Amino acid sequence: MTTNPLISTLFLDLRYAARALKRQPSFAAAVALTLALGLGVNATLLGMMDALLFRPFQFPDYQRLIVIWETPTETPERQPVSPANYLDWRRQATTVERLVAWEGWGATLTRRNEPERVQGFRVSPQFFETLGVPPAIGRSFTDSEGETGNDRRVVIGNGLWKRHFGGDPAVVGTEILLDGEPYTLVGIAPPGFDFPVGSQAWAPLAFAPERAADRSNRTLTVLGKLAPDKSLEDAQAELTVISRRLTNEYPDTNRARGALVRTMSTAFREDSGSGFVAILQLGGGLVLLVACANLVGLLLARGNDRQREIAVRTALGASRARIVRQMITEIVLLALIASALALLAAQICLELLRSSIPVEIAQHIEGWNNVRLDGRLLWVTPTLAIALGVLVSLVPAIGASGNALNTALKEGERGAAGGVGRQRVRQALVVTEIAFALTLLVAAGLVLGSGVRMVNDPGGFDARQVLRFDIPLSESKYPDPVTRQQIADNLLARIEAIPVIERAAIANILPAAGWNPSTPFMLADEPVADPARRPRAGYRAVSTAYFKTMRIPIVSGREFSTFDRNGAQQVAIISRSLAERFWPGSDALGKRILVGEPPATWVTIVGVAGDVAMYNWWDGLDYSAVYVPLSQSSPPAALSVAVRTWGEPAAATRAIRSAVASADPLLAVDNPRTMHQSIVSSTFGLNFLASLMGICGGIALVLSFVGIYSMMSYAVSQRIHEFGVRMALGATARDVLVLTMKQAGIVTTAGLVIGLGLALVLGRLMASAMEGIIALDSIIFAAMALALAVVSLTAAYVPARRSVRLDAATILRAQ
Repeated sequence: MTTNPLISTLFLDLRYAARALKRQPSFAAAVALTLALGLGVNATLLGMMDALLFRPFQFPDYQRLIVIWETPTETPERQPVSPANYLDWRRQATTVERLVAWEGWGATLTRRNEPERVQGFRVSPQFFETLGVPPAIGRSFTDSEGETGNDRRVVIGNGLWKRHFGGDPAVVGTEILLDGEPYTLVGIAPPGFDFPVGSQAWAPLAFAPERAADRSNRTLTVLGKLAPDKSLEDAQAELTVISRRLTNEYPDTNRARGALVRTMSTAFREDSGSGFVAILQLGGGLVLLVACANLVGLLLARGNDRQREIAVRTALGASRARIVRQMITEIVLLALIASALALLAAQICLELLRSSIPVEIAQHIEGWNNVRLDGRLLWVTPTLAIALGVLVSLVPAIGASGNALNTALKEGERGAAGGVGRQRVRQALVVTEIAFALTLLVAAGLVLGSGVRMVNDPGGFDARQVLRFDIPLSESKYPDPVTRQQIADNLLARIEAIPVIERAAIANILPAAGWNPSTPFMLADEPVADPARRPRAGYRAVSTAYFKTMRIPIVSGREFSTFDRNGAQQVAIISRSLAERFWPGSDALGKRILVGEPPATWVTIVGVAGDVAMYNWWDGLDYSAVYVPLSQSSPPAALSVAVRTWGEPAAATRAIRSAVASADPLLAVDNPRTMHQSIVSSTFGLNFLASLMGICGGIALVLSFVGIYSMMSYAVSQRIHEFGVRMALGATARDVLVLTMKQAGIVTTAGLVIGLGLALVLGRLMASAMEGIIALDSIIFAAMALALAVVSLTAAYVPARRSVRLDAATILRAQ
């Protein structure tokens, strides 16, 4: 049987490569581990981002699912959809075979007189069919159950079913109590299904006649499934035409409004924080670049040491191409070993990452349960390893194989392996490593500093001794603003009567909530012709004692009082940044603004409050806010309560539950935690990013130390004869050491200068991408530069110190 010559030659190359690497195990280990570190970091980050951004949901026909928003036609802003517009889209669209919607519906489950808040959503009857995920037990909703009066049905999550009902399938078909109303339990969701993220219960979305005609209140998220022969562009074009038609038919509510269509994967990727992803990608890329610089230095050194071997092989007839191929084969072999190590490390790291986030946070992150070593990484990582191995070894291999034969064979030739050109290349590699490592360390320091600053300095209020919790109100029992205001006043009175509580307040949103409801507004003296262009600010409906409870300073004017109720003059307090933006150099007190969507209310500004950060950090900190009295607005369906206690805040939880139960035994005290815990939770993503960046920075620092040490050791070994001559002529060991460290200092300084420049550019980009969160800090720049300088000079000092301890005569005899 004839053997293919190419295959035979490849096997010979591999066998020779294995023997060559076996003769130098330290070199092989250094290359494999260096490349494995760089690849392992990137495989871990790619695995995490792939699960979170590109496949957060495991739905059949995922690529055909689309998300649709309303949007002002002249801006890229995405907004929820009004019921009437959604219903018109559903009737008229032909490019989608199904169009469903959902909206938030937190429900209180009462069982054995123990109310528990359950995160739920009201969904269109075809919701489960559109996603291709039918209930594991029972059924989903019928079309008739999407009608008012026939919508008391519910599907619950698998975890809730097991926790509350012991996993008993017989519970399907029975009635359970939600928000004090009986619901028929018709199905149990499959294990792991919690879409929209965090869902534990789903009920039919039904529209009463007046709501079905509502085009002003936009509360719906709309999901569609493309028809088999239609594309995303077809759906966008059709919905644009439909939107224009609705604009002509309903100019009061739909003027200058269009539709924006995105694939489901794109929609959730855009919502996941582009700044977060870019910073992580940059961190992984910089680690890989530092690793590649290390590899080039190691390969240059090894190529120099192999000059005699290469010269002998050339003299025996080996071609230059054959020698280059052999050297590349050795690195490819090491790259395959490194990729196996990298995949093992990525598997361990991904498991650690998945288990490192608390369950209460992980359940609200789309795709977090899918974070694992994906099959695609099993071929992407070795492919990348081979490609990098070939790229970083090509130039050293060509250079090593191109030296003159007679020069390499001269027994006494010095410097052939360490010529000026190659010495400069090695110095350039050290500079590159230092520059990239410093850039990454500064980036990690800026993110870490931002997270620490946000946790330790809440920004505008006093988080100490504050307990926060939510009290969801039943839609059936508290259907209108009057009943909600009555129960809010009742709850405040009972909570404030608890001896350990100093003050209490209710708001529609509290600091560190992780989201920031906003409202459009208009100045009385500067009317805006186009409602779509009205400025927006954070919207806060708060009770009278809110500012005292949170200890938010009133810069000018007054706080709200008990006289600010319905029937009295409509008033508002605005934040200082909003006052400075619209009334710079003048007094905002007494000015009138129109707050809210039509029909909006004109209010008079009676106070200016200090700025408060809301900690939706992925969108940047927005300090602009309009505060209105809770008694002059419509209290929300879920009351956010803050209490300032005389002692330990958590100790008041039991008394608060009793006070709430005395007002209404069906009300749940949901998610009680201290304000500090809330701040830590809301900034977890930022601190998680800081941790990952810190790990990348630490790995880059280790690689830099190893790379600088290796290159300096080799450079010193090439100059050992020079050192012997200098000492024989009268130079002291100290003189030689100073000379060596001076050169190392020049290289280090060059790397630090370039690194500081790159770090400054990167820092500005990060500050722009995450406005208000990341700020340039000269202390962090200086501290990271100093730390890297110490590491670099230490890595250079150790081999230099070792070489000058040798006796000059010994050095010269050896040479």
